[in-house]
Amino acid sequence: MSIYFTQFRQFLAKYGYIETDIDQLVDLCTVVEFTKGDTIIKAGVIQSHIYFICKGIVRNYFFSEDGQICTNGFRMENMTSTGYSNYNRAENLKAKVSVECLEDCVMIQVPLNAVKYMLENCNNGEKVGRNLAEYHVMELVDYIIDKETKSILERYYDLDKKFPNIHQRIPQHIIASYLSTTPVHLSRLKNAKRESLTFVNNSIE
Repeated sequence: MSIYFTQFRQFLAKYGYIETDIDQLVDLCTVVEFTKGDTIIKAGVIQSHIYFICKGIVRNYFFSEDGQICTNGFRMENMTSTGYSNYNRAENLKAKVSVECLEDCVMIQVPLNAVKYMLENCNNGEKVGRNLAEYHVMELVDYIIDKETKSILERYYDLDKKFPNIHQRIPQHIIASYLSTTPVHLSRLKNAKRESLTFVNNSIE
């Protein structure tokens, strides 16, 4: 068995699936590879698969009214990437956002009909589905609240807690998009923060 399926199995077990149920799901899944820049999910398009990320990082994005790309989330190793299609039953499983690979990626491709079968027929199926859905909901709630209550720099440094080494892995203009600012403004804020810390340290000395 590939290391990627082992990684996927550990993820599923953490959420409560038992080994025999995991066996059924894994038999229906495929290891797939994508290149940096690939869009693996397109907003508004009905999806038949979701993905488990074994290696790499992706972003969720949509287009603003004036055609600008707006980044509203990241996913990396040991996370799922869905474009929220699997929750969008009102629109026949159309993705709500697009998903772009920011690095070369290796993923487990999971058919949505297999997910549906697992939820309906496997031990703890409904519980696992509910836990995953609640995780995504809380992630979105945190994003909305943080955007309104935290400074750009606070959110900038919080990113590294949620996505280790993200600042070394992806371009700053994409992080600036997530923070709803420009790369120039973000750079100025970071420089001002460094200058402030240097002043304080020099004063103490």
